[in-house]
Amino acid sequence: MMTHLTLIVPFSVPPGTGDDDPEGVMSAALLRQLELPALGKLLTRASPGARERHDDPYLRSLPHERWLAGRAGLDTARVPSAPFMRLADGGSADEQAWACLELVHIHAARDHLVLMDPARLGVRASEAEALHRALDALLGESGIRLEALAPGRWYLPEAVFGPLEATTPLRATGRNIDIWMQEGERARDWRRLQNEIQMTWFDHPVNQAREAAGELPINSVWLHGGGRLQAVPRLADAVYTDDPFAAGLALAAGAARQPLPAGLAALADGGSALALLDAAAEAHIGQDWGRWLDAMHGLEDAWFAPALAALESGRCEALTVVLAGENHFAEFRVTRGDLRKFWRGLGSRGDWRALLSDLALAA
Repeated sequence: MMTHLTLIVPFSVPPGTGDDDPEGVMSAALLRQLELPALGKLLTRASPGARERHDDPYLRSLPHERWLAGRAGLDTARVPSAPFMRLADGGSADEQAWACLELVHIHAARDHLVLMDPARLGVRASEAEALHRALDALLGESGIRLEALAPGRWYLPEAVFGPLEATTPLRATGRNIDIWMQEGERARDWRRLQNEIQMTWFDHPVNQAREAAGELPINSVWLHGGGRLQAVPRLADAVYTDDPFAAGLALAAGAARQPLPAGLAALADGGSALALLDAAAEAHIGQDWGRWLDAMHGLEDAWFAPALAALESGRCEALTVVLAGENHFAEFRVTRGDLRKFWRGLGSRGDWRALLSDLALAA
């Protein structure tokens, strides 16, 4: 029996109203096309938990990152993800503050620059090694030591540029990067190094080969997540995730960390478990709403319906679902006994689409 299961679902809420859709027509249309009966029953029978309410559309982290940070007792205003990501990528546990240097592609649009989703790059180990070697002279002159622990993620001591206000890459992906650039006392020094790296890689053989193969060149780096490793509580006995921040939190707390399986059926019984389900993230960020609907329906089949069945059968005692959109998260907790409270599914409370719509529009 599983004592408690937590499902964190980033980008599971359709976009709210904005400049391009002031009446929320697209959001309403997407909600009508969602067919999530199991998730709907879970949400309408659940007791509401923590919920994020703010009116700041320019927070530099993602809602599910702030949820994780809050549960771990970390700063939610400036989420220190890098030292935990570094731990997940094989770095040692130490007391030094670290920042993550992520390999990215920045696209030049007509009148602005756009950060592309780093997951689209699929950086190979051989490519990362060659690009790192190309920086030897530049880094040597600057006295900067980089730890190239993962092909797409490198790390450097935060003291190199001091604490900076920095944005999670996915938060800035697909947007004009001007308002998301790093800020702080030594931000200009950082931008100088970033520009020099971009010039070094501009015509590098790695990028020539990638462009010839129809792939995005790796033409820049993005600094983010600065902070120090801290003692954190266990979020669950077992954590299933491919996300390096969530994985690092698990390792720092001494929890078992496993790759995310295809569905809930692969989770082991016994103790508590947490799974971070990010299947809808890429489509949401890319505004590919057909793919987003497919991803959400896939999560229904592989996770939400089995979770409901596990509660009904007694395999799981309690379930927490954390849904996150672009700006907010909301937490829902449901037990086996709650499923019998049929009256919770009546009236306006029984409209799970309204719950998602409210979260999309929440301030």
